[in-house]
Amino acid sequence: MAIFSAYANDDGYENVFSLQLANLIRPDDIVIAISASGNSKNVLQAIEEAKKHSVTTIGFTGFDGGHLGQMVHINIHVKSNIIEHVEDIHLMLEHMIVTALKE
Repeated sequence: MAIFSAYANDDGYENVFSLQLANLIRPDDIVIAISASGNSKNVLQAIEEAKKHSVTTIGFTGFDGGHLGQMVHINIHVKSNIIEHVEDIHLMLEHMIVTALKE
Protein backbone atom coordinates (compact mmCIF):
# COMPACT_ATOMS: atom_id res chain seq x y z
CA MET A 1 0.00 0.00 0.00
CA ALA A 2 2.87 2.39 0.68
CA ILE A 3 4.13 2.16 -2.91
CA PHE A 4 0.59 2.48 -4.26
CA SER A 5 0.04 5.59 -2.13
CA ALA A 6 3.37 7.09 -3.12
CA TYR A 7 2.66 6.67 -6.84
CA ALA A 8 -0.84 8.10 -6.39
CA ASN A 9 0.48 11.14 -4.49
CA ASP A 10 3.50 11.77 -6.69
CA ASP A 11 2.36 10.80 -10.18
CA GLY A 12 -1.44 10.63 -10.04
CA TYR A 13 -3.88 7.84 -9.32
CA GLU A 14 -4.26 7.11 -13.04
CA ASN A 15 -0.61 5.96 -13.13
CA VAL A 16 -0.45 3.74 -10.03
CA PHE A 17 -0.50 0.45 -11.96
CA SER A 18 1.39 1.43 -15.10
CA LEU A 19 4.40 2.77 -13.18
CA GLN A 20 4.71 -0.41 -11.15
CA LEU A 21 4.19 -2.57 -14.22
CA ALA A 22 6.90 -0.76 -16.16
CA ASN A 23 9.46 -1.94 -13.61
CA LEU A 24 8.27 -5.54 -13.39
CA ILE A 25 7.10 -6.61 -16.84
CA ARG A 26 9.17 -9.17 -18.74
CA PRO A 27 8.92 -10.78 -22.19
CA ASP A 28 6.34 -13.57 -22.35
CA ASP A 29 4.38 -12.14 -19.39
CA ILE A 30 0.61 -12.07 -19.38
CA VAL A 31 -1.06 -8.96 -17.98
CA ILE A 32 -4.59 -9.34 -16.65
CA ALA A 33 -6.52 -6.10 -16.26
CA ILE A 34 -9.73 -6.04 -14.23
CA SER A 35 -12.32 -3.28 -14.56
CA ALA A 36 -16.05 -3.83 -14.27
CA SER A 37 -16.79 -0.74 -16.38
CA GLY A 38 -13.78 -1.23 -18.63
CA ASN A 39 -13.07 2.47 -18.29
CA SER A 40 -10.89 2.79 -15.17
CA LYS A 41 -8.10 5.16 -16.21
CA ASN A 42 -5.47 3.49 -14.03
CA VAL A 43 -6.24 0.08 -15.57
CA LEU A 44 -6.25 1.47 -19.12
CA GLN A 45 -2.87 3.12 -18.50
CA ALA A 46 -1.49 -0.24 -17.31
CA ILE A 47 -2.63 -1.90 -20.55
CA GLU A 48 -1.01 0.90 -22.55
CA GLU A 49 2.23 0.18 -20.68
CA ALA A 50 1.88 -3.57 -21.33
CA LYS A 51 1.42 -2.91 -25.04
CA LYS A 52 4.81 -1.15 -25.12
CA HIS A 53 6.35 -4.49 -24.08
CA SER A 54 4.36 -6.62 -26.55
CA VAL A 55 3.04 -8.98 -23.90
CA THR A 56 -0.29 -10.80 -23.98
CA THR A 57 -3.12 -8.82 -22.40
CA ILE A 58 -6.36 -10.14 -20.95
CA GLY A 59 -9.25 -8.01 -19.72
CA PHE A 60 -11.99 -8.91 -17.29
CA THR A 61 -14.87 -6.55 -18.01
CA GLY A 62 -18.57 -6.13 -17.39
CA PHE A 63 -21.31 -3.77 -18.55
CA ASP A 64 -20.49 -2.96 -22.21
CA GLY A 65 -16.78 -3.79 -21.90
CA GLY A 66 -15.72 -0.15 -22.09
CA HIS A 67 -12.40 0.82 -23.64
CA LEU A 68 -10.58 -2.07 -21.97
CA GLY A 69 -12.54 -4.65 -23.92
CA GLN A 70 -11.28 -3.14 -27.16
CA MET A 71 -7.65 -2.77 -26.04
CA VAL A 72 -6.78 -6.29 -24.89
CA HIS A 73 -5.93 -9.44 -26.83
CA ILE A 74 -8.55 -11.46 -24.95
CA ASN A 75 -11.61 -9.88 -23.34
CA ILE A 76 -13.45 -12.00 -20.79
CA HIS A 77 -16.71 -10.11 -20.65
CA VAL A 78 -19.42 -10.60 -18.03
CA LYS A 79 -22.56 -9.50 -19.83
CA SER A 80 -24.29 -7.81 -16.91
CA ASN A 81 -25.04 -4.29 -15.78
CA ILE A 82 -25.18 -5.36 -12.13
CA ILE A 83 -21.84 -4.51 -10.53
CA GLU A 84 -22.14 -7.20 -7.85
CA HIS A 85 -22.63 -9.91 -10.47
CA VAL A 86 -19.68 -8.69 -12.52
CA GLU A 87 -17.38 -8.52 -9.49
CA ASP A 88 -18.47 -11.94 -8.20
CA ILE A 89 -17.78 -13.63 -11.54
CA HIS A 90 -14.43 -11.84 -11.83
CA LEU A 91 -13.54 -13.11 -8.36
CA MET A 92 -14.46 -16.67 -9.35
CA LEU A 93 -12.21 -16.41 -12.41
CA GLU A 94 -9.37 -15.07 -10.27
CA HIS A 95 -9.71 -18.03 -7.89
CA MET A 96 -9.67 -20.46 -10.81
CA ILE A 97 -6.49 -18.90 -12.21
CA VAL A 98 -4.73 -19.05 -8.84
CA THR A 99 -5.76 -22.69 -8.38
CA ALA A 100 -4.49 -23.59 -11.85
CA LEU A 101 -1.17 -21.85 -11.21
CA LYS A 102 -0.72 -23.66 -7.90
CA GLU A 103 -1.30 -27.01 -9.57
